[in-house]
Amino acid sequence: MLRLFEQRVMRRLSAHPGLERTAAHAMGLFRAKAPLPTYRDVDKFPNNNNSLHPDGPVFITARFRSGSTLLWQAFDRLAGFTAYYEPLNERRWFDPITRGEGTDETHRGVQNYHSNYNGLEHLSQWFTDEWTYKNLVLGHSAHACALEKYIAELISRAPERPVLQFNRVDFRLPFLKKNFPEASILHLRRNPRDTWRSTLKGHQNDQSWNLLSYSDHCHFYLLPWYRDLVISYPWLLMDGRRTHPYRLHYLVSRLSDLFAAEWADASISYEALCNDFTGIFERILSEKGHTHSAQKSKKGTPIVPKECPFDLSPLHGLMAPRQKAYDHSADEEFYAAEEAAAERLLRAHLPHLERD
Repeated sequence: MLRLFEQRVMRRLSAHPGLERTAAHAMGLFRAKAPLPTYRDVDKFPNNNNSLHPDGPVFITARFRSGSTLLWQAFDRLAGFTAYYEPLNERRWFDPITRGEGTDETHRGVQNYHSNYNGLEHLSQWFTDEWTYKNLVLGHSAHACALEKYIAELISRAPERPVLQFNRVDFRLPFLKKNFPEASILHLRRNPRDTWRSTLKGHQNDQSWNLLSYSDHCHFYLLPWYRDLVISYPWLLMDGRRTHPYRLHYLVSRLSDLFAAEWADASISYEALCNDFTGIFERILSEKGHTHSAQKSKKGTPIVPKECPFDLSPLHGLMAPRQKAYDHSADEEFYAAEEAAAERLLRAHLPHLERD
């Protein structure tokens, strides 16, 4: 149950757009200025073929239901990495009492989420559930000491190169970039229509839903995130009685991708992973192009780095054949209209790339 004052206020006012807007503006006065990513058309998302830095931590950032657990499993299997699953999850993987043993049935092959957290119970001194619901947007100059110390401790305690797989830092990338400059940020994206259907857990899309009637079907924080984001970005506020939740889902997905286009080091898509799983890993783990990774032998002869210095054989069989794709045909016109409305809102409020 949400305990945050701001969340309670916004939820109570959700049926009163005028009061909701006033409250969002008022509470926004007490927050630091939120960073704005540059607007890019969907078909102009940067074709980011960069590999990760050859050393330093790796931060994975992704929306829920985008395939990020698959990425975590992959790094967890590879020698030379210590992969932490969702460090900001409320189940507190470091706490044997709260974490439990259950796993999501859609996470095939996962035995538990907490093996790399064993012995880290002291992380409780920094952890707070509020990281999931409050201050979702953090800029370069933001002060979040507990979050910074928590992440730094995970990094320092990792016996091998740390990989932190996040689903809650979409809009905190500027903060991470500033405070952990040695880290590589790897972004994973997926078609928002597919992630939408996945969040519904078997239910069909109902075109009659609005932000008020959707509450019983909201499983992945969409409404709580919305109530926090409108405090940082009041222009995101919509009339809950007339807005379908898919428009909100699409807006959050697009904003997440635009933040990554601005502040991530590499970006891949779930669809690309499905088509060439091992090949994608060969690319992102390649040392090609990182001149500072070249070493010298004892005789002073330069050692030419391998294109991919890791044994990827543990990944074989991890990527199961893709299940039947979602059929969106019944909602095609609906999706297109909602996405167009969302794009108009983003274009109106985000800075644009300078034209040559």
